[in-house]
Amino acid sequence: MENEMLGIILGAVLPVYPLLLVIYQKIGRYDEIVEEFKKLQNEHEKLSGLHHAG
Repeated sequence: MENEMLGIILGAVLPVYPLLLVIYQKIGRYDEIVEEFKKLQNEHEKLSGLHHAG
């Protein structure tokens, strides 16, 4: 019975695994893009503050 359940689980998960890997990689790239955007936004706010103060 345990071997049958293991076979069913592996049969369901293994075909989907490459898709999950691609999704994981895209999420990682999205996080990098968000971090870069936040840095640029903070830099812009600092420069805007200096421009308006002077």
